[in-house]
Amino acid sequence: MSTIKLRRSSVPGRIPTVEQLELGELAINTQDGKIYFKQYDAVANTESIIDISSNLDASSVLAQLLTVDGANTGLDADLLDGEEGSYYLDYNNFTNVPPATLDFTLEGKVTGTAFSNTGVMTVQTELANTAVTAGSYGSASQIPTFTVDEDGRLTAANTVAVAGVSTTTWTTANNTFTIGTADGSFYHTTIEDFDDISANNITVDGLVDGRDIAADGAKLDLLEDGLDLTLTGKVTGTASSNTGVMTLATELEDTGVTANTYGSSTGIPVLTVDVDGRITAASETPVAGVDDFSYSAANNTITLETGDGSVFNVQTETEVTLTGKVTGTATATDGNLSITTELENTGVTANTYGSSTAIPTFTVDEDGSINCCWEAAVSGVEDLTWTTANNTLTLETGSGVDYNVVISEFDNITANTVNGRDITADGNKLDTIDENATDDQTASEILTALLTVDGAGSLLDADLLDGSHKSDILADAANAAAAQVGNGRVTVSGGDGIDVNAFFDLNDFSNTLITIEHSDTSSVANSDNADSIVLQDIAFDTFGHVQSVGTTDLDDRYYTETELDAGQLDNRYYTETELDAGQLDNRYYTETELDAGQLDNRYYTETEADANFVDVTGDTMSGNLTVNADIIQTESRTKSFKLTTTSTSQVALLTFAHADFGASEVLINTTAGNDRHMTKLLITHDGTTAVATEYGAVFTNSELATYDVAISGTDLELRATPSSASSTVFNVAATLLDD
Repeated sequence: MSTIKLRRSSVPGRIPTVEQLELGELAINTQDGKIYFKQYDAVANTESIIDISSNLDASSVLAQLLTVDGANTGLDADLLDGEEGSYYLDYNNFTNVPPATLDFTLEGKVTGTAFSNTGVMTVQTELANTAVTAGSYGSASQIPTFTVDEDGRLTAANTVAVAGVSTTTWTTANNTFTIGTADGSFYHTTIEDFDDISANNITVDGLVDGRDIAADGAKLDLLEDGLDLTLTGKVTGTASSNTGVMTLATELEDTGVTANTYGSSTGIPVLTVDVDGRITAASETPVAGVDDFSYSAANNTITLETGDGSVFNVQTETEVTLTGKVTGTATATDGNLSITTELENTGVTANTYGSSTAIPTFTVDEDGSINCCWEAAVSGVEDLTWTTANNTLTLETGSGVDYNVVISEFDNITANTVNGRDITADGNKLDTIDENATDDQTASEILTALLTVDGAGSLLDADLLDGSHKSDILADAANAAAAQVGNGRVTVSGGDGIDVNAFFDLNDFSNTLITIEHSDTSSVANSDNADSIVLQDIAFDTFGHVQSVGTTDLDDRYYTETELDAGQLDNRYYTETELDAGQLDNRYYTETELDAGQLDNRYYTETEADANFVDVTGDTMSGNLTVNADIIQTESRTKSFKLTTTSTSQVALLTFAHADFGASEVLINTTAGNDRHMTKLLITHDGTTAVATEYGAVFTNSELATYDVAISGTDLELRATPSSASSTVFNVAATLLDD
């Protein structure tokens, strides 16, 4: 193993010069225990030697900090006397002021109390009692009465008797009909005109509507009792009447059409219709169907003859000629068309292009055809050299092009000793020394350096903040705020459904009364239902107040008791007598049949099911479980499969939707003959880029494949590239994890 040594000196006080060190090179004074490196300032274009060691202990650093600490230093402490900033924002930590308490009382239609000394107030409220007795109001003889306030609440409830009819009287002198009700009310109606009066005998003295009834009746008696009516035209008939009721017997005029059925599979009906839509003539004409169908190969002609003597000829021969990049000809003599085609010659010499030393190049036209092909030599690696003088690695290619890379830094160099020094032991000592620390820094310089890393999360615990302890800060803050503690104004405003607009100050010494009332959110009138009328729909607002009421008559929706007693449903269901007689015996198994095991061949018994199936609530299996597909669990899916390849082309070994699964753990056992290659990969992605880590790979001879991951559309693909064109078998066990 190579030994790397650092520039070193054992002379006390020896400090390297800028000429003695390269950029990035370290120098150690083994006598003084100091480490130096050369720093380059690109702005000033200067070089200097930096001492990155320090012999100052924590007490010394703190002592120097205290010499420059004070107001306006920019020091940001996370703790003050061990307390975070949130400690000083908590009002309960102020010990020299009384606790802030607040009693809150609601009166009026909404009552309740509340208490708070933490800044969070919980108010428990209830509606004030309206003195209404809870119960049911209203019946067939009693009408419910309610008193509703402006908030839609009932403040009184009672019932009154229905005011029914008690008496009825008729006064002939003034033609007045009077109804008296049970509550003492009277309703009068004057009746002077009558319509549709039915009576056995009516005697009238004088005129009726100015007519002399006796004289008019004598004239009517002279009219002839009988009346004859004759109809002619397309509707004929006769009618007679001698009672004031006329009966017409009519029929349609005969059109001369023979009553019959017209039209069949071989005959088409021919009808004549007049202006009234009536058929005046009807006959049939034969269907002109196909009588003959033939083909003549001599002239490629199909002949169709119909029943009416028509002849139709169709010429079938077709010649097709293809031109352009696809050529060929075709003919058809029997109805079948066969085309023989070939691609136009592009001039490319048929051959195999490309090898390990030659790259195939070709020209493709707009149709995807290769119309030109040749080879170009591979610009391979010819030589690789290292030049120490300028730290340059040179790669020479076969095409004569050289590539130079300057390598001036190395990461993770492993060595036992460097210039005789134990790097591990020296490194452990260096780890105890702060970066960029020097033993000649002033307190101001140290504070300036601290301020570059000071801030939230640094866990710095200061004894003083701008020269004060936490008790001093709390006392000053309390004294400064004493005049303002509890001096805020609390305003109570009503929202939807609440009427209130009041306020009080927290430092008031007198009681403040705030009244909160419901807004009037309901205007629904009382609903008095009788007999079969019931409430059907009730709409409430968000406060539980009734907004609308709907009713329905149950008599129209259900059978009455009388209808059911009369057997209204007997035709829809089996009666008890029919069921007792075995009406359903042919539709269902009888108890005897079931006892005899009628269903044993159709269903599993409990014992059979327990022995053959897994219980969904949990079960223990004593045999092997074979799964021929994925195992899907709540947050993961397990896949196991085998894939065989016979080339070195890259294949998609595992594919899954990246929107469904955020990560995967994959075990792959690859075999090729007697060779084995086992590896494990961890895969994840951010929806756009997939990343993977392969570790724990072991193989018997050489690696049989390499692996890569990529996002392809909606899928994440794990791709494998076999190292051999022989048969390579991939045995895969993968666990897919949800996000």
